[in-house]
Amino acid sequence: MKKRDFKKDNKAQIFSLDVLLALIVITVILGISADAMDMVSYKAQDYSSRLSLDGITTDAADMLIKSSGSPDKWEDYGIKSDTVPGLAKREAGHTVPNTLSFIKILKLKDNYFPLMYGSILPYGVNSSMVIYPIDHSLSPIIVMNDTVPESASEVAVANRTVLCDFMYVSAVIKIGRPKDQRGLAEQEIEGEVCPQTGHNSKTGNPGWTCHHFNVTEGDLNSTDFYVVTDPAYVADSARWGIDRADTEGNCNEKFNNVPVLVNDKIAAVMGNDTNAVLWFHVLNGDSRDSFDSYVIGVPRGTPLDDVKLNYLGPQPCFFVLKVWY
Repeated sequence: MKKRDFKKDNKAQIFSLDVLLALIVITVILGISADAMDMVSYKAQDYSSRLSLDGITTDAADMLIKSSGSPDKWEDYGIKSDTVPGLAKREAGHTVPNTLSFIKILKLKDNYFPLMYGSILPYGVNSSMVIYPIDHSLSPIIVMNDTVPESASEVAVANRTVLCDFMYVSAVIKIGRPKDQRGLAEQEIEGEVCPQTGHNSKTGNPGWTCHHFNVTEGDLNSTDFYVVTDPAYVADSARWGIDRADTEGNCNEKFNNVPVLVNDKIAAVMGNDTNAVLWFHVLNGDSRDSFDSYVIGVPRGTPLDDVKLNYLGPQPCFFVLKVWY
């Protein structure tokens, strides 16, 4: 073989090595670029997912605290497929945004999944909802308690400052002063025409004042009902009772100057019915001072020390909704 042929072979080998090295460099660059594109794509998807979950959570929280729900007074009826929950109170026919209704909260708590998913939150996500009072002496209202797992890929939180009732009045009876000592504003009808003839001012003892209220089985399962007075101390001869229009019960109960738990009494009066119209009767006895009598409801398990009439007004709270998948 000629020497010139060897030179040609060497040149071909050098060219082949150059091409191979170039291909290796290009492959590395393409691989790095592909990884970079994957990272950018993942981050874009993650960012989009985060924005989507944040938007879902924000919209859900705003809808709950700023709307009173649909249909009107949805909390008083059975849950239907078109029921959309809203927790804002209604006063004088108008929605009061960011002021939450205790009764609506309890209704949502008892029917959380059918009310929340499909109308407020999409299927496929998980959520928790807790209302924390700023006053730490009040216990939180846990509407849905579900711990966020460590395996959750995305978590979004909406935290809103709201006003919230921690108890609600089922019935209130005002025992007024004698007419000659009362002002014009106090000369209002403070009771209703009682179905019990013995309490009817026209046919029975005019010292009785009565008022009806509604209770459901769900209320009893989620609420502790108490009879309280303001002021706490009233005449020893004053009496009260709870019954139904068609069943006259014991109306000789004494006020104990502390809140009296009446769930058992209400359950006995309701019997096997899932909802009932009950009557709260109050006899002023020998009392010459005015006093107010209440049947109030608080979340089940509320400590007795927290059953205070000064909590009747709305309390500032943090409404916290967490959503994750």
